[in-house]
Amino acid sequence: MSPFEHLSTSTSAASKQISAESDESDSSFPDHIQTLLNKYDVTTNGFLPEGPPLELLPDEYYAPWEELIRRLPELLDACAFRAEVDGLPVLETDRLKSEEEWRRAYVVLCFFAHGYIWGGSRASEILPPPISIPLLSVSSHLDLPPIATYASLNLWNFRCVAPPPPSSSSSPLTSGSQQPTCNSSAAAKVELPQKVFDPKDLSRLQTLHTFTGTPSESWFYLVSVAMEAQGAYIIPIMLRALQAISLRSCDETWKETTTKALRELVNCVEAVGELLERMYEGCEAMVFYHRIRPYLAGSKGMGGVGLGRGVFYDLGAMAKEGENGEEEVQGHGRKGKWMAYRGGSNGQSSLIQFWDLVLGVEHVSAGNSSPHGHVSSSASRSGTKEKEKPFHEEVREYMPLKHRQFLALVSKMGLGSGGIRKAVMEMMEAAEQEGRELDDKERELQGAFTDATRALAGFRNKHLQIVARYIVIPSRQAVPEGMKKRPGVHGVDGEAGGKEGQVVPVVNLATASSGLLSQRNEGEKEDGGKNDKKEGGPELTGTGGTALLPFLKQTRDETLKAGEVGR
Repeated sequence: MSPFEHLSTSTSAASKQISAESDESDSSFPDHIQTLLNKYDVTTNGFLPEGPPLELLPDEYYAPWEELIRRLPELLDACAFRAEVDGLPVLETDRLKSEEEWRRAYVVLCFFAHGYIWGGSRASEILPPPISIPLLSVSSHLDLPPIATYASLNLWNFRCVAPPPPSSSSSPLTSGSQQPTCNSSAAAKVELPQKVFDPKDLSRLQTLHTFTGTPSESWFYLVSVAMEAQGAYIIPIMLRALQAISLRSCDETWKETTTKALRELVNCVEAVGELLERMYEGCEAMVFYHRIRPYLAGSKGMGGVGLGRGVFYDLGAMAKEGENGEEEVQGHGRKGKWMAYRGGSNGQSSLIQFWDLVLGVEHVSAGNSSPHGHVSSSASRSGTKEKEKPFHEEVREYMPLKHRQFLALVSKMGLGSGGIRKAVMEMMEAAEQEGRELDDKERELQGAFTDATRALAGFRNKHLQIVARYIVIPSRQAVPEGMKKRPGVHGVDGEAGGKEGQVVPVVNLATASSGLLSQRNEGEKEDGGKNDKKEGGPELTGTGGTALLPFLKQTRDETLKAGEVGR
């Protein structure tokens, strides 16, 4: 089978599989919530694994990978990573046994891929066989794209350190987990041990790998890990609410159940938002923008940095000229294929999309950095324009398979589609048709739903503030001297440093990966370099390939609009 076979057909195949899974329930819901969660790999930590991710591949065969990933930050800092990769053997994946090992390999190889693409004075449009061949195999097994995703950077890239020993001053709990009162002094007091693996505790989290080796990069990933863990408890609560809605014809308590769930969702979103705001504690804005963010960019819509066709996943030299097989790089005599993917993005968080689905928030934007949208290569050749999926729907393909199947199932819970919003709307329409005012329980449900959508919009406002602090403001400031890209020490693919003392122009990858470089170049042609003086300046692009600020504002506004029921 071609290494690319699953990539060219995965969207339709996965859609069929998801459709089949989703047909399990259109108007009903399984009685055993936990069984459902287990089936789709939703753990007590939500979309994080139940236990710690694997930190080392046990088979010595993979020692070259483990040694290289250990040295990744220092090699990237010395612009020596590409040379190390080019001398790496092409390792087979047939020695990977458990799913934890496959996930570990995916994490390692995704870091390699982005380190190679972005780890020089210029982006590399060719990913060599030591990375591309095993990465395509691992991606096929996991049904994930061969690019750094939220899963590889966050979900499977952390450890929990042991909790500190309990202090003598800590307040013990009773066996019933209730705080002791003046009337319970005679009751036996039992100290409950702290949970060893507790990803909610940000102070105990550590990353397994980073590109830069900076505390800022670790903190950036770990805040997301803690957010995922913090939001885990709300998942079964909201599923029970959807179950109650689906059984509303024979369950008169569905309104109270749903109202209570929505009130708890508000608490959950606010708690997760508080963790998001802790980003300021440990991640420096200029370090993030100039040193970390370039490594997170994808290969889609990156023509301004030399990736107009995306990245060529090189499968090695052809055995003979004219050999049939995969797409050939013109003039290179190589087998392989050009592919373009979005970069790692918190838009790939299953938790946040879960919130949208249960509430019934609909997002319609494809999120392109170009106002004209993206036209596929096949559509371009045929002279037709192919409409893209909405961004939130598209990026589900970047989530672990069972998680996107779970979201597809959730989207059909309750009344078949539309989440809780549809149930609230139908409730209000029924009252109007009956010519009556909403009763107390109905008004409470309507208010709770509006509050929940406002809480989620508030969370998205916090995200906008993060973007302003870490992307918008740094993009308008001068590059600090200590963060300017140094010419490389190895001459790889025309990279600087080919000859001693030779200086080759260096592309500012922070600017280029933000979509500013090509826009400024075009602006200089059109208005003599005055483009930056236009109102708002050039349009920033997110690592996921979206038109950053317009997309995020639209997403927030769509959330608020969903809460406007009965108007």
